[in-house]
Amino acid sequence: MTADDVRALCHRFFDALEAGDLDTLAAIYDDRLAFWFNATDKVSTKAESLAAVRNGAGRHRQRRYNDRVIQTFDGGFVMQYTLNIEHHDGARTTLYPAVVALCRDGRIFRMDEYIDSGKFKTPLPAKDTK
Repeated sequence: MTADDVRALCHRFFDALEAGDLDTLAAIYDDRLAFWFNATDKVSTKAESLAAVRNGAGRHRQRRYNDRVIQTFDGGFVMQYTLNIEHHDGARTTLYPAVVALCRDGRIFRMDEYIDSGKFKTPLPAKDTK
């Protein structure tokens, strides 16, 4: 994949995430996706990641992935962005995450997301240590 291909894939992913477009996300994710999230220290599969997007759709009124800064490298990208969340009660939260993704054959097969979870209105469940 060229740098332009990787950059376009990154934008397609975040545009689909913002729109809740599960079909596009499913097409972008490799079947063996591993998605690690620092706030939970959990690795999710493709099915689990898609379910989280589907289940989380009603959690907020709106989520926007703005101020995207994308750096490509051979086989992937790093993206820093502003996540603007509008809650159902009208309150707004702004977060500043970063994602590292590994790509091949036009799909994402590994993602690591880093976010300051101390800014969440509701704490996320901790990783199951069993």
